[in-house]
Amino acid sequence: MNTPLPRLDQGEHAALALRFIGRFVWLRAAELGRLLHPGRPHARKYAEKHLRKLLELRLVVARPLPGRDAGAAYVLSTRGAQYLNDWNAGQVAYTYRAGTDWGTSSGGRWEPPRSWRHDLLSTGVLACLRERGWSAWPEPQLRHRVPLAAKHPDGLLRFEVPDGSQKGVWLEVENARKSGRNIDQLARAVLRAALGRPVYAFPEMLADTPIRHGMVAIDPNARDERGRRLDHLKRLQSALSKVPMVDGTEAMVHVAWLTFRGVGVESVSLEVFAFRWPEGRFVSVGRERESEQEQVERSSS
Repeated sequence: MNTPLPRLDQGEHAALALRFIGRFVWLRAAELGRLLHPGRPHARKYAEKHLRKLLELRLVVARPLPGRDAGAAYVLSTRGAQYLNDWNAGQVAYTYRAGTDWGTSSGGRWEPPRSWRHDLLSTGVLACLRERGWSAWPEPQLRHRVPLAAKHPDGLLRFEVPDGSQKGVWLEVENARKSGRNIDQLARAVLRAALGRPVYAFPEMLADTPIRHGMVAIDPNARDERGRRLDHLKRLQSALSKVPMVDGTEAMVHVAWLTFRGVGVESVSLEVFAFRWPEGRFVSVGRERESEQEQVERSSS
């Protein structure tokens, strides 16, 4: 006798988990739990329960990530994508796609894309800040919704300040030794956001909320392939100093310092740096205070 499959209702947490996976392309249980149950002490266990149900329904596929204790990545199956799109039928909504082509297979061995660690850091930052009440959109969702934008950040964030207004944040993750051209592009994108002139304002997500902040996520203990420490803040400072600006111009750049558990982001600590021309160097104007939102909002005062 066949055991009937469990029912999945659109409003239950497992269905919301399915939507998160579709919008991020892939998620581990740890990050899914933080996104779905912000601030809950057993968020990961709840996520694992939801994932077991989705696996039983064949709506997601688990892919083992390389490395010790890296865990599994969960992507939408073709059935899972169809499930979500059927729910959205007749609406102007997000079109979900199966994630079964994420990564490559050769000789019976599956490998994730080379960008998976960078993607995991971006997701980790977004999940940590979502726990603080911020709204978050990952790069894959931005690319899917606005494919022709001149540049896509690694993430987009929105938070509310004490006066009730909202601000948008352009997030970039710096975790590898980028070429000169790539670090220059990152620096310019963060600078434009910090000055309130982002490369693209993403009204599709933020509506009329302005992007007023540029944020860079940095691993303070990052090493290159030879084991040498990477000073990402110094590299960013050097790239910004090359941008021609009127003397006296000042930009506030927000840094999200990362701590890790295994390969994933465990926590984020925010710090604001002032960068002024022609001096061309960072000066810290404050680390995280009682209110993270106050600290990030410092540049608007």
